[in-house]
Amino acid sequence: MPIIIKCHSCGFIFYNDEQLKSIDEVLRQWGYRCPVCLSPLSKIPLSKRVKGSVLP
Repeated sequence: MPIIIKCHSCGFIFYNDEQLKSIDEVLRQWGYRCPVCLSPLSKIPLSKRVKGSVLP
């Protein structure tokens, strides 16, 4: 299941991969600002969504 980190304002995707990476590590590469809408980015997620089925 892919891990997706995207901008809360415009939806720009910073990270989309299967490998687990810290939010801080990903956002540091972008200078904690969205390159599209220039919104400041926080290390604390505004929302979390889990899709898929849960195995017993």
